Amino acid sequence: MILLPNPANQLLLKSRPAAGDCRNLLGVLGERLDPSSRKGEANMKATYRNLQILATSVILLASVSLVAQQKMPETTNESIPGKATVTTEKLQGTVEYVEGNHLVVRMTDGDVYAFDPPANRTFTIDGKELTIRDLKPGTMLTATVITTTTPIIDRIRTVGTAKVFWVSGRTVVLTLPNGENRTYKVKEDYKFTVRGKPADVSELRTGMQISAEKIVEEPRTEIVSNTTVTGHAPR
Repeated sequence: MILLPNPANQLLLKSRPAAGDCRNLLGVLGERLDPSSRKGEANMKATYRNLQILATSVILLASVSLVAQQKMPETTNESIPGKATVTTEKLQGTVEYVEGNHLVVRMTDGDVYAFDPPANRTFTIDGKELTIRDLKPGTMLTATVITTTTPIIDRIRTVGTAKVFWVSGRTVVLTLPNGENRTYKVKEDYKFTVRGKPADVSELRTGMQISAEKIVEEPRTEIVSNTTVTGHAPR
């Protein structure tokens, strides 16, 4: 018979135990669990405490797993464009002075404006593509500006589930899946979803599982301009 070095495993035998060994083993186990002996009573209490700790751990892990499975509110963003409007504007003038990327133009109404177009800006002069450095004083310029204006609504949509913790009038306290309580003042026309059906805040009761949706819309305007410049060189 070979004994393993770990005391906890000393009852594991390489060969089949003798009958006497089996009786001794049963006697030890009987003593450990026999409530009539002090050792047996202490062992039973220790075993009971261990079982309580194990049961509590299992319940705690199950609760954590359940919370983890419940989804927090999900948010989606979308931009909804409206009907675009397009305007075309023409500006005419004569080059007065050019230096580097600086351009001075006298408009047809007599006003003088200074421009700093980018270096890659091209001008179609007498059918040829020129840069600002190629322009000469006296060149007639016509700028066509096409502006596209598009109204856009940025919509933020949040959908989530919660449990009614408390409700009074139009005020409701909801427990989120992470256990956090939040208070909301509900609008008169707002509808929750309870068991797949719409429900007013007055129909909510403590303990109900609800689904709620929040939509926030922000309007903005997107403006895109495209400018082309043509002209005629001085004669």
